[in-house]
Amino acid sequence: MVEQRGLENLGEMLFREGLITHAQLEESLKRQNETKKSLGQILVEIGAITESVKMSFLRKKMGYDFISLENKKVDPLYFTYIPKSFAQKYHLVPVKLENRTLVIAMDDPSDLTVMDNLKTIVGMPIKPVIASSADIDEILRQYPYEEEEAAAVETELSSLAKLLRKLVFIFFAFIFPIIVIVIVYKNSEVFREFLRPTLKELKGFSFDVFIYTLLGGSLWIIIVYEINALIFERGGKTIQPPSPSEEEFKE
Repeated sequence: MVEQRGLENLGEMLFREGLITHAQLEESLKRQNETKKSLGQILVEIGAITESVKMSFLRKKMGYDFISLENKKVDPLYFTYIPKSFAQKYHLVPVKLENRTLVIAMDDPSDLTVMDNLKTIVGMPIKPVIASSADIDEILRQYPYEEEEAAAVETELSSLAKLLRKLVFIFFAFIFPIIVIVIVYKNSEVFREFLRPTLKELKGFSFDVFIYTLLGGSLWIIIVYEINALIFERGGKTIQPPSPSEEEFKE
C-alpha cells in the first residue's frame, strides 16, 4: 500500500530525510516550474540524487510498487488512454490493465497535480507504479504518432510529392525529347536523312516547320501532363480499423 503523503512532494520528503540540501530543493522546484518535468527526474538531472536512490526512496519510504519494463511490448490500445504529449511531458506510460484499473509507470508518482490530471484524462481508476527512466523512455518510443505529428509528416510528404511531380514533368516534357532526338540522330542514318531537308529549311524562317514543331511539342506536353497526373494524383481511401471492444481490454 502507498503511504499517506499529505501535500509533501518527493523533493520535500528527500529534504526532510536529509538526502538533499535546501539549495538543491529550491533549484529543482525552480526548474520544475520552467520545464514542467517531474521533480524526481530533475533531481537526478542536477545530480542531487542518483536514479537508484530515487527508486529506492519511492519504493521503500513511499510504498510504490516497482515494475520492470525491460523488453516489454505494450499493447497499443493502452496508449489511447494517455496522449503522447502528456506522457512525454511528465515521463510516464500506461503499461497494462488490472481489474479495470490502468497501471501507469511513472518517474515520480508523488506529484499530486499530475495524478489529478491523470485521473481526469484517463477517466477510470489508475494505479501508479515506479519504473526506471530508461524503461519509461523505451516504452515512450513505442507510442504511435499523434494526429499533429502525422499531419506534419503527411504535409511534408505531400510537398515532396508535388516537387517530384514538377521535376518529372519538366524532364519528360522538355529534356527527355531532346535527349532522344540527339541519340537517334547520332545513331541512325535514316533519321539523319529524314531530318536533312528540315534542317536545311531551318537556316531561314519556315512557317510550316514552326507550326509543325509547335503542334508536335504541344501534343507531347499534353500527353506527358496527363500521364503525370494519372501517376501522382491517384488516391485511395483509408480503411479505419474497428473500435476495440471492452472484451479486448480484459486480462
